[in-house]
Amino acid sequence: MPAVRRLTRRDITLFTISAILTIDGLAAAAAIGIQSLTWWLLSFLCFAIPYALISVELGTCRPSRGGIVHWVKQAFGPRWAARTSWLYWINVALWMPAVFIMMTGVFAQLFWPDMPLSVQIILALVATWVAVAICCLSLDTGKWVPNIGACCKILIVLLLGIGGVITALLDGIANEITLTTLMPQWDEGLQFFPVIIFSMVGFDLVCCAGDEMEDPRRDLPVSMMAAGVIITVLYLFAVFGMLVALPVDEIGLISGLLATLERLFAPLPGSDWLIILLGLLALFSFVSNIVTWSLGSNRAAAEAAHDGELPAVFGIEHPRHGTPLGASLLTGVVSSAAIILYGFMAGSAEQLYWGLFSFASLILLLPYLLLFPAYRVLKKQDGHNPDGWQLPDNPWLVRLVTVLPLLFTAQAAVFFVLPPGRFDIPHTLSTLLGLVIVIGIGEWVCRNEASPAKEVLGECAVD
Repeated sequence: MPAVRRLTRRDITLFTISAILTIDGLAAAAAIGIQSLTWWLLSFLCFAIPYALISVELGTCRPSRGGIVHWVKQAFGPRWAARTSWLYWINVALWMPAVFIMMTGVFAQLFWPDMPLSVQIILALVATWVAVAICCLSLDTGKWVPNIGACCKILIVLLLGIGGVITALLDGIANEITLTTLMPQWDEGLQFFPVIIFSMVGFDLVCCAGDEMEDPRRDLPVSMMAAGVIITVLYLFAVFGMLVALPVDEIGLISGLLATLERLFAPLPGSDWLIILLGLLALFSFVSNIVTWSLGSNRAAAEAAHDGELPAVFGIEHPRHGTPLGASLLTGVVSSAAIILYGFMAGSAEQLYWGLFSFASLILLLPYLLLFPAYRVLKKQDGHNPDGWQLPDNPWLVRLVTVLPLLFTAQAAVFFVLPPGRFDIPHTLSTLLGLVIVIGIGEWVCRNEASPAKEVLGECAVD
């Protein structure tokens, strides 16, 4: 039975903003220093713009229920689609603990500064299963979490930027901005460069619900471009605000966001209540970000299961809402196990956060090493499609929009394993071991190719 078309142009725009605009990585990105502003701009030009254009073209010319999984399957076959769906799904299950550890850290700053790590782990487990429950609701209900979360994040980021501008005019800035400090440097700060690329991934996510859009070929181009412009301005604005407020060496991975807000708004009357309000909005935005990604990745995994590329348990649907119940519950199980396992090994909340965040982000980037080559293959197959939005069929333009984001993605993946400016043998070896384990489990899970007798992951009917 075809899905009910629930997602309007507004929903697609807010969903995309909610997916891409993350505040949990702002502190890590700002920790690069003033040069991060230049890296943001370069990444927007060379990664985000071509990636968004590719997502719009594939989403309108090949609207599907599986998004990136469907496109990789059409380009490279079911085996690679199975690998893609596994990586796409498992990264969210591994990233969820990092976000909720960040969330509990912000909660501790607001209400319980001496909260033990064990209590933070318990709160993160509770948040995990709240997010799972939301993902099991109907999309009519669940979509409001990303929509409201997008508004919360926009407000927080705007206040970071506005506060930074006002502080710069009245009190000066904490980090000197000159041509020298803006110049990209190959130093230890670039260990956080992959966070910038990670923070711009998500333009393709809403395409996993291509059959639930009112009119993807009309709405996707407008929504993606609007979301891209808004996200670009807001990220630069927020990082600028953080660099104005705090010296780079004082920007903590977890404490940086709230510390910036406290520094910017402390002079205002009633600032204590304002900080608490903004902190509560930040807490909700963490939940909304995870829900947004889970809504997309769980649907992609369920469709892969229906096609026989993942175990059938991923394809179990909620009996009333038709949502991917099996994939959602498995996300909760993996996330809970990761929180507990890493919690035993970590000595602090920040160490726990960065260990989970960096590894999950590395896993997230791997499917995009397939997406960009897949686009080039499909571009050759398609020719001109009058029903979809397409880039001009110019060989040099196609190479450019394919190669640039592919190189930036590969660079970010390498930096997660081998951070620039230092060689941390335990970090590199543990990351590589984890990568081998995740890929090995994925090969075992995806060992059976799709049976021709089963339903294939098809394109959506377009009105």
